[in-house]
Amino acid sequence: MSSELNAQELRYKIISLLARREYSRAELSKRLQSQTSDIHVLHSVLDQLAEDGYQSDYRFTEMFIRNRLGQCYGEARIRYELRQKGIEEELVDTILGEFDPDWFELAKTLANKRFTLTENPPAKDYAKCMRYLLNHGFSYDQARESLKRQVID
Repeated sequence: MSSELNAQELRYKIISLLARREYSRAELSKRLQSQTSDIHVLHSVLDQLAEDGYQSDYRFTEMFIRNRLGQCYGEARIRYELRQKGIEEELVDTILGEFDPDWFELAKTLANKRFTLTENPPAKDYAKCMRYLLNHGFSYDQARESLKRQVID
């Protein structure tokens, strides 16, 4: 049997993948390029599936952002990961605008989960917490303010 997939087989393969979780169009394209010799067939199948409502970058982005906000990730990290998955910046702006998260409160929640800071924490503990928040995609100002709020509360 040939390892190359025709249009119908590609359609079934993509629907099978989408049945498990949402994928961006770019992820599907990258994943399936090696399984077909004609890239135009793959793109036409992806176009048809998007038109039929099986695949949606909007739905994928919305789900991804909701998931990352639940995990207390910051804006920079979310944007970076979505850029890696081939999502356009305008779409990310639109959906983040709909969610309108309080980044400072999210950073404070993450800091509270991981660290217990007292009044005037040692510089080493403060720096460790700052690095943790910055690595999770929060800006310096968001991290600093959240740590200030954590100590006050």
